[in-house]
Amino acid sequence: MKKFRILLLLFATLFMLAACSNNEDDDNKHSQKNAPKNVQNISEDDIFSSSKTGEKISTAEMNKAIKKYLDVNSDIIDNKYLMQYKLDRQTGTDTKITDKQAQRLSKLSQNAVKNDVRFKKFIESNDLPEGYKPHAERILKYFTALNSTIKNVDKDIEELDYQPQNKLNVVDVSAKHAGDVNGKQQKKIKQFLEKHDINSDAIDK
Repeated sequence: MKKFRILLLLFATLFMLAACSNNEDDDNKHSQKNAPKNVQNISEDDIFSSSKTGEKISTAEMNKAIKKYLDVNSDIIDNKYLMQYKLDRQTGTDTKITDKQAQRLSKLSQNAVKNDVRFKKFIESNDLPEGYKPHAERILKYFTALNSTIKNVDKDIEELDYQPQNKLNVVDVSAKHAGDVNGKQQKKIKQFLEKHDINSDAIDK
């Protein structure tokens, strides 16, 4: 009877380990599927920028501003997926992030935040075309939430130094941002972009 219980416990343990392994494999496959082969390295010169304040923005200029903001976010998302894919592939002693990876993620985080802040200032400080403001704000909230995954990346990297068993995740958005990043908001944004002929693949990533 005792041997039978031991065997049951052994089988249960093996089953749990297999399940965990499958979940990890699924996560890795997800990162691999979305990771682009080539990414655009983002510098501060590439992100959204405008010195306009208190001005009436034309429809053409507003469409251009939205596209610029979205295109930068598209590159940010590509960089996040590629970095996550590389982190997921690291095993053993390489689980902890390298200095080069840490620097790249830190720079990506800084530029993502600046891109959000500058676009926010632009839409709040100027007179936008009629009907544009709520949509511009929705777009901003959506991508600010997406970028929250790397907003505190420097802190997350520092924590890995004394908690090396942790895994760094720069892709998955936390539940607290579910109201801003979901299929409903995505659909509204896509409808707005299509209506105004603003082409960007950022919303589909």
